[in-house]
Amino acid sequence: MRYQRNLKPTSQQRGIVLFVALILLLILSLLGVTAARMQTTEERMARNEDNRQIGAQAAEAALRAAEAGLTNGLYSAAQFANNTNGFYELNPATGSVLQQPPSIWSVPGATITYPDPANPMPPLTALPAAAQSPKYIIENLPAVAMPGDSINQVQYATPVSPVTVYRVTANATGADSSSTTILQSIFR
Repeated sequence: MRYQRNLKPTSQQRGIVLFVALILLLILSLLGVTAARMQTTEERMARNEDNRQIGAQAAEAALRAAEAGLTNGLYSAAQFANNTNGFYELNPATGSVLQQPPSIWSVPGATITYPDPANPMPPLTALPAAAQSPKYIIENLPAVAMPGDSINQVQYATPVSPVTVYRVTANATGADSSSTTILQSIFR
């Protein structure tokens, strides 16, 4: 005895498998494109962070070079009197040279480029070429009293001399010049 199955006519089954396969292929394609975009975004984020770190390292080197020059007496008070070439007196009326247009970093000769011939420091050869020449300026700020001291000379038998304070600002770029880092320190 032979059994026969009740099968639907083949005309009703045509195209269903193809339609399901196309939908699955579309879903898999969308997942692949999304994964590729996420990978590209993560690579860009890592590159930007690397640029920022390199710029920060170069700016930190310039900052420390300026502080070493001040500590070793390589920079004199006469250099600040001219208000040029990276050495500036803070003018309370006009404010910092950093606030005044045009940007001091774009004015030729207005900054000190690392390494300064007057302040020999090791070159930054471990950094990419774009980051090897950070710039810095030194501003001579008004003298201040040390903590616990008084500027009032009447209180002391021997006068307390105010302390000279400097603001050092360094500007550096990252590996591909797409990022800029500015660091600042107060030095006495």
